[in-house]
Amino acid sequence: MTPSRDSIIRLRKVTLHYGGDEVVREVDLDIRRGETKVILGPSGVGKTTILKAILGLLRPASGEIEVDGEEISKLPERELVKIRLKMAIVFQGGALFDSMTVGENVSFRLREHGLAPPGEIEERVQSALQFVGLAGAVKLKPAQLSGGMKKRVAIARALAAKPEVILFDEPTTGLDPINAFNMELLILKLKESRQVTIVIVTHDVGSALRLADSVAMLHEGKFIFEGSPGELQQSSEPVVRAFREPGSIVL
Repeated sequence: MTPSRDSIIRLRKVTLHYGGDEVVREVDLDIRRGETKVILGPSGVGKTTILKAILGLLRPASGEIEVDGEEISKLPERELVKIRLKMAIVFQGGALFDSMTVGENVSFRLREHGLAPPGEIEERVQSALQFVGLAGAVKLKPAQLSGGMKKRVAIARALAAKPEVILFDEPTTGLDPINAFNMELLILKLKESRQVTIVIVTHDVGSALRLADSVAMLHEGKFIFEGSPGELQQSSEPVVRAFREPGSIVL
């Protein structure tokens, strides 16, 4: 799928505070409708904070955040809820409800917000679980699932709501190499088969190169690089090179 050129998410001069500290400083970012954008950087640099701001869970100290043409940074909560319905997030640990079955977890948002009539909910749940390869897991509880399976259920929950944007917070972190590989294959399948914008935050350079249409690298509160995966590989910017090739650092 070739992304269109219009931006579905725009950040302009956005500064974000977390825990009383300034973690992101006056950043600009454009995410085009239909593209897969990877926000790359080390742990603790503010990548997840940006996701929270895009969702309206964290208000910027300054600057503007626009989602699908609407500036959200000063919207009241009831209006933010409507904006959030256009998006879904896959949290690092899956964030499933332990007391619910897989099917109940996947249908939760549909039931909570009345996003589908009762007769359609089961169909959406089955379709989403089939997409992630877990059609037979509908009656299982999260405690019966592996870490990789939990993340796949979280993706199914996101898909069931039919969002325009899916946000991934460190999708391969905590997974063994085989499950990490399968997670990347699933994101690529999603990218190729669904009309959806994908935003991924990760510290994994290899994953960024394999998944992204474009990469923005965050360092000390600023984006120090933005470009294609090929341009990331060729960048001679010292911090980018050191992050990309740790063995190139001379101690």
